[in-house]
Amino acid sequence: MKKYNLILSIVLLMNILLSPTLASDTFEKPKKMIWIDQLKQVGAAYEDGKKVMEFPVLTGDDETTTDPGIYLVRVKQVDYFSRKYQTPMPYSLFFNYTTRTAIHGGEVPPPRQKIALATHGCVHVESPHIERLYDWAEAGSTLVVISGGRTQD
Repeated sequence: MKKYNLILSIVLLMNILLSPTLASDTFEKPKKMIWIDQLKQVGAAYEDGKKVMEFPVLTGDDETTTDPGIYLVRVKQVDYFSRKYQTPMPYSLFFNYTTRTAIHGGEVPPPRQKIALATHGCVHVESPHIERLYDWAEAGSTLVVISGGRTQD
């Protein structure tokens, strides 16, 4: 519970400083939150302050960054296909629909192989975790926090 309160405090502070339009919405304790730790390459989902799942992720790197910040799941799309990268993005949870940046199904290699791989800014989550996360998350109310930056694994 202490970790959740710390996370919530950081989220509130970042929201106030970085995104005034979202700040007022965040003063209410979020029921659901997805936390992506880019340094550890791990994600976790919290509901009512309790961790309900944890999963490995693959994010962007220095060249193709996954921008840290506080977002909201805006759109869910089960079978999105990226025309830009000519690749399927199953179970997409778009937190920036303008740039089509999402948490979605994709390869997450073992740590030693992960060093040479990165996404184009999205967050990859493998099955069966992505299906469970997709079903659990709610568009318009699930907070997404991307922390840190990925420099080296």
